[in-house]
Amino acid sequence: MVDDSPSSDPGSSDPGSGKRTPGIGDLFWIGTACAIAVIGGGAIGYALDSTLGTVPWITFGGLAFGVVSAVLLAVKNVRKFL
Repeated sequence: MVDDSPSSDPGSSDPGSGKRTPGIGDLFWIGTACAIAVIGGGAIGYALDSTLGTVPWITFGGLAFGVVSAVLLAVKNVRKFL
C-alpha cells in the first residue's frame, strides 16, 4: 500500500500551520536592515562626537546601540518563520 499521509520530515512545512519558509527577499531585507542599523548608529555617534568633541565615546555608544537594535530586529523577523 502507498502511504498518502503528509511527510513528517523536520524540514517540511505544514500547510495548516501558517508558517512559511523565508525567501531570498526576506533574508536580504533582514541583512540590509541590520547593516543599516549598525552603520546608522555608528554614523550618528560619530557625528555627535565630532560636534561635542568627545571622540570616540559616543561613537562606541552609537555602534553598541546599532548592534543591539540589529539583533533585536533580526530576532523579531526570524521568529515569523519558526
